Amino acid sequence: MMQNRYLPAVIGQAIRVDELDIATGIVGGFRMTCTYQPIFSRYSNFLRPSGLAGIAGPVPADAFTAATVQDADFAAILGMALLIRNYGHTGIAGLDLHVSCSLDRIANLLPLLDSPSTAGWEDVALGPEKLVCEIVGDAEPSCEVLDALEELSWKGVRMACVFGGAQPLATAVDADVIRLEGAWFRKICAEPTARLLGSMISVWHSRGLKVLVDGIGTAAQLRIALDADADHFQGDFLASAAPAGAIFDDRPVPISAILEDGGKAISLRG
Repeated sequence: MMQNRYLPAVIGQAIRVDELDIATGIVGGFRMTCTYQPIFSRYSNFLRPSGLAGIAGPVPADAFTAATVQDADFAAILGMALLIRNYGHTGIAGLDLHVSCSLDRIANLLPLLDSPSTAGWEDVALGPEKLVCEIVGDAEPSCEVLDALEELSWKGVRMACVFGGAQPLATAVDADVIRLEGAWFRKICAEPTARLLGSMISVWHSRGLKVLVDGIGTAAQLRIALDADADHFQGDFLASAAPAGAIFDDRPVPISAILEDGGKAISLRG
């Protein structure tokens, strides 16, 4: 059952909006901020932003982790609300918003979808169908979790699973996207087995899944992801994460130019 501290009214009380209309959150004695990193997709011989990976957390993160455990669930749902509210400050409408959510917290997202004023749905060009929940964890889901997954799907929210390293696929989730975890992908790139990546992605494609490769840090790693026929690409080599309020160029960039000169696909600017 939804606890009172996760209700939209309580979440709304923890949100502060500055003179630029950028929202931050308050968790105990900590301030929560959010950043966005572009996700690129291939269009013929070009890469172009198709999504944003949202990251929200208290500042400083290490101090928050050491100081409190009981506020972690509240911080997670507050972070989702901030990412949705600040989405419109990226300067580009129509991109998917990817948010990370543990399987056991997924039900906490439902009140945000049902309370437009809290999450700011009415103020940004973002509907539930543009939201992609990336599920972390493979715990045995409760009936509440299964019901929440079904309702989110009915509302149009899409699901993604994270794969790589010690992270198993969340088998209870009917996913549209598989995200290859960044550290795992970079390790694979350094091994002879990198040539098998294309076979793995081909299997997922045969099941109707799209594949997002995270952690791309070099031109060589981008080439491996491209050669393996991945669908989406993310990493600091293409564009670094930037705080809410940064505006970036969404023009398509020739893949050949990115690979040849090692340049950034998008230049973020405040």
